[in-house]
Amino acid sequence: MYIAKKWLKSVGLYMTASFAAVMSLWVGAAEPLQELEQQLSQVPAAKALTLLDEFRLEPISASSYDKAKLHFLYGMQYQRSRELDKAIASYDKAIALTNALAVSDLLINSHLERSFVLYLKTNDPEVYCGDRDKALTLARLYNNKTLLAKSLTQKAFCYNKVTNVHQGIALLDEAMLLIDTEGNTDYNRKAMIYNATGSLYRTVGLHKRGYVNFNKAYQTWSEIDDTQDMFNMLHNMISEAVKLGDWDKARSNIARQFSLALSAPEFIDFRFFAHLNAGRVELATHNYSDAIEHLKQAILLKDTTQEQYFVTGSYLFLAQAYLRTGEVKKAADMARIFKQNNQFPKNMTSMALTANAIIALDEQQYLSAMHALLEVIDKERDKNKQIIDNEVIDSALEHNAKLAEFENQLLANQLAINELSLAAVEDKERIYDLRLSIFFLVAMVLVIAIMFLWHSRKAFKHSAQTDFLTGIANRGHAFKQGQRMLDRAIKKQRSLAVIIFDIDNFKSINDRYGHHVGDLAIKAVARRAERWLRDCDLIGRIGGEEFLIVLPDVTEVEAMDISERLREGIAAQPFQFDEQVIELTVSLGLAALNTPKTSLTELINRADRGLYKAKFSGKNRVYFVEQCA
Repeated sequence: MYIAKKWLKSVGLYMTASFAAVMSLWVGAAEPLQELEQQLSQVPAAKALTLLDEFRLEPISASSYDKAKLHFLYGMQYQRSRELDKAIASYDKAIALTNALAVSDLLINSHLERSFVLYLKTNDPEVYCGDRDKALTLARLYNNKTLLAKSLTQKAFCYNKVTNVHQGIALLDEAMLLIDTEGNTDYNRKAMIYNATGSLYRTVGLHKRGYVNFNKAYQTWSEIDDTQDMFNMLHNMISEAVKLGDWDKARSNIARQFSLALSAPEFIDFRFFAHLNAGRVELATHNYSDAIEHLKQAILLKDTTQEQYFVTGSYLFLAQAYLRTGEVKKAADMARIFKQNNQFPKNMTSMALTANAIIALDEQQYLSAMHALLEVIDKERDKNKQIIDNEVIDSALEHNAKLAEFENQLLANQLAINELSLAAVEDKERIYDLRLSIFFLVAMVLVIAIMFLWHSRKAFKHSAQTDFLTGIANRGHAFKQGQRMLDRAIKKQRSLAVIIFDIDNFKSINDRYGHHVGDLAIKAVARRAERWLRDCDLIGRIGGEEFLIVLPDVTEVEAMDISERLREGIAAQPFQFDEQVIELTVSLGLAALNTPKTSLTELINRADRGLYKAKFSGKNRVYFVEQCA
């Protein structure tokens, strides 16, 4: 009978959805997905989608996790092929399935990848940064430093205003420290940090530093021949070169883009962006006829990309080029097409105002055109007022060359500002602005210090409640929290059950394999038992190999069923520690709340008597103890 049950469970008939999600990490259900994922990384996107379409999960044994993983893989391939709407839909399904499970790499990565696709589609932080907030919150609860560094880096891109750029720098400092601590050689992660750093410098007007960091990202990605990210960095470098008026660098990078478009035809949108950037540079250098030709070529190629922000922007650039050649009607036609995109980012108001001015000029509403252009100038002036003098930021950010701790960077900013204000600033209004900056930086240091103390207190409290070996509740916290759960159940007249269990023949394991293996056995049993439980359940280690479980809102029958599944789940799969394969079993005693005057101590004592009877009856079994007469 036991063998028959074990076989049935292996094909999934005894699996619950949550147990299947966890077991897929060990058993064969995960192996085909792992093999598929490896194959997908080695073939073009079109072939990868064909492989996905041909792949089939077993309908009986497929867990929610496996299904979510398959949707995630679809999303990655749609993302590669720039089928953005399909990618978003796939990530939506992956997130919906994994939200009900424990926090995992898959859930965090699904949020991060969906945010990137939303960025490609909208270029609007209000749209894509929600996923990055969620991913960072989950990553801070999850023990994976590489994934935390990735989440920190992605979130840093969301601080795209002069007033909050310091928060992005703080996240990048933390990300770099995580990578360096691990001795990590992840080119993608370091390149992304350079990319994010360049983006933040660009926000505060440090375009020379922005260019340097985008170039570092380009060089890093070239080490692993990441063509798409190399192309993206060239795009950023061209934008910074335009801001700097360095036309040699701008044209050199455009030539590289055209070269990559020729050598990598599978990236069908490369030519669109190369022509768009060439048009922007020719427009900025007053070569209007060349600008018009490149921008017209870009618009002809608009269907090769789904990055609608850039398609829409190309119409406005073409409108400006036509206006410069005196073709007002054509300019207005292009501006009207630009205005048709109702999803254009709200933070790009200057571009919308420029389009309004061109349309008003065509309609001979000269006063409206003038007002729109003056509003553009006012917005640029307001933005420039927020930017601290570039010379000051350069001095301050020298101390951030290796992305050191954010607090040190703030103190360095103060010192640089003080020195420059005493040595070079004579204008009273400028001195006043710098003093405000100092006050702001000091305030940020104090806020960060308070946050550090709060997090330290929280970490200390968690440590005091956690068993050092297993990571679950320790004896003191288990009893304290268990009493609260019992009091709540009695007050609200709800059911509750208590399980006491321990590992069978544990002394012989220690004697035969040593205490090191014994400790590993305790940790493994705790981990496997924990995965059987709900978020509202409590599990704690109350002795050497003895554990307490408190189950709120379960009937006696349900508690017995949970106990049996837990017992079978531990016995069914052998444990491997180092080179030793060991079959473990547990015995369980169970007691349920059936009178409002029952104490936690009484419930535990009844469950403990049940554990004794389970041991006495042959071990690897569950014994339920009813209330004493």
